[in-house]
Amino acid sequence: MGWSHNKPRTRRVAGKLALTALAGASMAIGLTACEGNGKCVSNAEFLRTKATVFQERCVTCHNSSGAAKETKFILERSATPGYIDANLRTIGDLARYEVDGEKLLLIKPTTEGVDHGGGKLFDVKSDEYDQIKEMLERVDNPVECEDEVDFGEYFGDVELLDEEATLRKASLALVGRLPTQDEYEQVRGLGIDSLDPVLDAMMQEDAFYSRLGEWYNDLFLTDRYVGGTEALDLLYAENYPNLYWFEATPNESLRDNQRRWSNIGAARAGVNLVKYVVQNDKPFTEVLTADYMVFNPYSAKSYGAAMDEQFADSEDPNELRAGRLPGGYPHAGVLSDPIWNIRFPTTATNRNRHRARMIYRFFLATDILRLAERPIDPTNIADHNPTMNNENCTACHAAIDPMAGAMMNFNEMGQYVVPEDGWYPDMRVPGFKDETVPFDQFAVAHQWLAKKIAGEDLFAVATVQTVFTGLTGQAVMYEPNDTSDPDYTGKHKAFEIQDAMLKDVAAAFTESNSDFKLVVRELIKSEFFRAKNASEAIPDDKAAEYFTVGTAQFLPPEQLSRKIEAVTGYPWRQNPTSTDYLLSGNEYRIFFGGIDSDSIVERIREPNGIMANIAARMSNEMSCWTTARDFSNEPPDRLLFPFVEPDSLPEDDNGNAIPAVIDAIKANIQYLHFHVLGEKLELDDPQIDRTYALWIDVWKEGKAGVLAETYDASLPGNCRATNDWWTGNPLPEERQISNDSDYTIRAWMAVMSYLLSDYRFLHE
Repeated sequence: MGWSHNKPRTRRVAGKLALTALAGASMAIGLTACEGNGKCVSNAEFLRTKATVFQERCVTCHNSSGAAKETKFILERSATPGYIDANLRTIGDLARYEVDGEKLLLIKPTTEGVDHGGGKLFDVKSDEYDQIKEMLERVDNPVECEDEVDFGEYFGDVELLDEEATLRKASLALVGRLPTQDEYEQVRGLGIDSLDPVLDAMMQEDAFYSRLGEWYNDLFLTDRYVGGTEALDLLYAENYPNLYWFEATPNESLRDNQRRWSNIGAARAGVNLVKYVVQNDKPFTEVLTADYMVFNPYSAKSYGAAMDEQFADSEDPNELRAGRLPGGYPHAGVLSDPIWNIRFPTTATNRNRHRARMIYRFFLATDILRLAERPIDPTNIADHNPTMNNENCTACHAAIDPMAGAMMNFNEMGQYVVPEDGWYPDMRVPGFKDETVPFDQFAVAHQWLAKKIAGEDLFAVATVQTVFTGLTGQAVMYEPNDTSDPDYTGKHKAFEIQDAMLKDVAAAFTESNSDFKLVVRELIKSEFFRAKNASEAIPDDKAAEYFTVGTAQFLPPEQLSRKIEAVTGYPWRQNPTSTDYLLSGNEYRIFFGGIDSDSIVERIREPNGIMANIAARMSNEMSCWTTARDFSNEPPDRLLFPFVEPDSLPEDDNGNAIPAVIDAIKANIQYLHFHVLGEKLELDDPQIDRTYALWIDVWKEGKAGVLAETYDASLPGNCRATNDWWTGNPLPEERQISNDSDYTIRAWMAVMSYLLSDYRFLHE
């Protein structure tokens, strides 16, 4: 597992020997295990901060596309996740090579007794020489630091959510509802690890798999094709003769339903594979290596799939089962999904490079374009076949082109078609990293590739990064490299902490046989998810360190829509059968920062004026629509007002206070602050007083207006409760509310509008 959450945690940096065992050796060879301040410096930290010659000089030629690409000494650039660990391994492998008793890595750049293709770079009295020398000494005598990253110390000034507050936040994030009282009881006072069984139970709910689908559609973007028959129309009818099977259905309404779900099943096959793998507790590597595809009952008919198992309900569009495409189709998880390959297309000149770039991004946590972050002067690209020969191009193409070749069997329209003439001879040999696809496996090269990727450490890192962004709304940090930035030190510390946490979870994920649910649990229990506030004692120069700590993200439309219904009991929509305003592309989904998976593929994470106005309208309408509805229920059945009644007045007709009623009103306000905002307040808290003052001001002004007949005692039509909203059936007469002569209903509407527009409701 990842770590214990009941005590301060540290991340132990990889090494061979403990410091105590190195003490004698360090003194003998002059190895510096500690800085002058006594801080332990691991091999990884030394390579990153002290032995900068490797990343500043050596990597210029000694990279997979540089002048020294044919040598054994190949370094990863700093844009590559895990580059330090990879380069430590490379340096360690090369450190054993010697010439006349001298380390080859040390004498090569000085040309002392051996030729160097890059010429003499420095002499034996230079700082660079000393850096390499000490790095090699460290390879022979590795330094291990027990407290390389001390989570307990780092988060000492950060206020964290307790187990109950974390449960509420997690429940809204995962399943779009508030925790039950039983779930609260399972964790109350029992520590953060007590969340595990509750979270596991939540991850069995259908709502969790809907949420999981949103996370992965944000990557795959295949919802672009869910409308009409857009996905089916992109497939080849000659390959799937039953593609439009529903056209034979005589009933028009039934036919439309069959058409819709056949198309959605085809469009979401890749996302549904992710859901199926997690739902059935399979190793998450099967999203790449699965020798099957996932169908709903409708898409299975369109594809003419051979099903591994029968559907329990052949009319349930949400039931997912594994099957195979006809004709001996060579499946390889999402890599062989026709619609996924159409969504990331290729051309005769692109030659699968776009697909390969997406595979690196989704499954190897690597943005290929960052491997060569420098302006490219087009006048310098005059080589024949620059992707093979020009260093301005090869930094990316050396990595991406072999993978592009491994996807050779999928054409522009996502069809599996083995090219008759093989792969392009003017491109790199199909493969991955330093391996090539065996010639006898060219017809199933994508299967070979899928297995290679699934075995990479970076696959685990990519999975953790996807869940982290899904839960927090934040992209993971890249290692900062602008040392001139005044906040560089703080940003780098923040990166180190986040990177250490993500690597710990990735390691636990790998050790658990790729258990996806473990990743969700561990990230929810992490300080990054639970951070609530920072101590006022934190000095200004540390502010940059905590910039990415905490996850108070402005909720995307899907999450806010679910939260509105969870809190008020009703969705924000015109009627029970219409689409939620925040989910409709014709209403507010795009304006509120959502995506359409087509031309709008990046979510807006920072609120703007339009989003603020939408939130204001929501708070006003939902407070109007739900207040009287809730009062029309019996007190035990109310979500919002269990402690008061519409005739609960704080003063009698003579203006004298009624303490019992005032206490009841404040108790309900206290309840609403927890129910709506998740904050626990004492009855004498100033915030309770402010909310009560709002209630009193609205009530007094309104009641006076009703008495003076300047305000209407009747509630506006949409604010009344005369019919059951879900069924339209009239409520019993004694439960109907259409009049508000005491103005208490509208006073409570004001409170609800105030709370629903609070940033703590709109953020999570």
